[in-house]
Amino acid sequence: MCSQRFYWKDFIGTLLSKLIKNIEWAAIVKHLLLIGVGPLPFYESDHLYGFGIRAWQFAQPLLDAGHRITLVTCEFGVHRESSIQIKYRSDPTQWAALEHFPVPQPGPRNTNLILTRIEELIRTQRPDAVIAAGSTIATNLAACLNTDLPIWMDMFGDLFAEVQAKTPFTNAEAEIDFFHQTLTRVLLRGDRFSTVSEMQRGAAVGQLGLMGRLNQYTLGEELVHTIPCAFNGKISPVRGESYLRGKKLGSKEFLLLCSGGFNTWTDVDSLFDGIERAMEKERRIHCVVTGGGITGHHEDGFKRFRGLIGKSPYENRFHLLGWLSNQEVEQVTLECDLGLNVDLPVYESLLGSRNRMLFWLQCGLPILTTVTTEISHILTEKDLALGVPPQEPRKLAEKIVEAAQHPIEQKQRAVRAKRFGYDYLTFTETARPLVKWASHPVQSGDNIERALRKGQPFSKVDALWQSWGFPEEGKGRDPSIPRPPRAVIKTRPQGKNWWRRLLGA
Repeated sequence: MCSQRFYWKDFIGTLLSKLIKNIEWAAIVKHLLLIGVGPLPFYESDHLYGFGIRAWQFAQPLLDAGHRITLVTCEFGVHRESSIQIKYRSDPTQWAALEHFPVPQPGPRNTNLILTRIEELIRTQRPDAVIAAGSTIATNLAACLNTDLPIWMDMFGDLFAEVQAKTPFTNAEAEIDFFHQTLTRVLLRGDRFSTVSEMQRGAAVGQLGLMGRLNQYTLGEELVHTIPCAFNGKISPVRGESYLRGKKLGSKEFLLLCSGGFNTWTDVDSLFDGIERAMEKERRIHCVVTGGGITGHHEDGFKRFRGLIGKSPYENRFHLLGWLSNQEVEQVTLECDLGLNVDLPVYESLLGSRNRMLFWLQCGLPILTTVTTEISHILTEKDLALGVPPQEPRKLAEKIVEAAQHPIEQKQRAVRAKRFGYDYLTFTETARPLVKWASHPVQSGDNIERALRKGQPFSKVDALWQSWGFPEEGKGRDPSIPRPPRAVIKTRPQGKNWWRRLLGA
């Protein structure tokens, strides 16, 4: 009989090999808690906002990289749990590593309850990091969580600039105070940040410096990354059954498209004036409008646009379709001839981006835009879109007429733009900094130092902003602001059998 000899050297070698393999796996594949705002692109919904696209822009590349995602979405405009009714256009269970937990939009009455639910997910599912994407709603929740997990804060547009653009329509003083305090919490708590443009990245670095976070503990760390708006490069819109052509409109009309919400940065007067002037010069021009006012945020812009149309001699050449399903918006876009984006010359335009232009680009729709946002500069400088200065309706009208008279040239430009987009502006390409960090999520150096000090400020500047961002109870605090962090949830591996999990036993 033959007997096998036991060699300690071989056993230890095998054990070490398995240990190293599992350590490498653990360092790459992570469980991530992603907080976003719905509706998401795969809902069966007649509303799709930029923040929902942004949440999926973050989720999909992380899933593709093999990470497990617990996705919590605050459903915009839904204020009660019982009112959440989601119909999925694509079943989320197709992504085996994705769990979706929709919750109501936070408000004065339910924010702490939502925080408690998310904290319970952290306790039970033990993710490796938190990522908040697409909206201040998401980043504010992440900032108020009681956890020592690393947090990535997506600053989807500059909040100060957005509030400034909104002040003509609201109580300016209250808006500025509220959002200043909100952004303070986000800037204090985040370990890494993302912005939609290089211009906004510079602004964010300056804001972090003002908060005292450019200190000795973060020296050499890249705290802020640029993740521009993008589109899902795994799909390509295909023209299906006609929605407009042959039904509401013939085949010879030149269709302008204005899509999405009429936000605070939309230059309604220049947009209307430019279109009306173009209609006067070219009888084939019609304007198709999908979307409209943004309920709960800004409705005045669309009301004014609609009122101007009602006084126009070309009223019958404006087609207000309202908010449509994602499929319908796609078909309408594919049938139009030119997408119009007209911004006010405000700081939001300088620092922000435009998701609608990315969608038009993906659909192969020629684009005419004011040259304000970073994406508009890129596209016009590369001759991938037509550009005009802001608040120049005469020049806007001239460009519209020029496009109508040279449709083949516009289509050729749109083909080049689409090719550029699939090369550089997809979810996968733009999210690379996030995916890299998610494989090894770490806290910032100063947040580690603050933890060592058990939450105590390490400078007068730090103490000043902590007291502003997280005011104590009972001192005139706005009831809509969540409580400051309570006891920290420890999320490190616990239990005497931790080594079994490490070795995969």
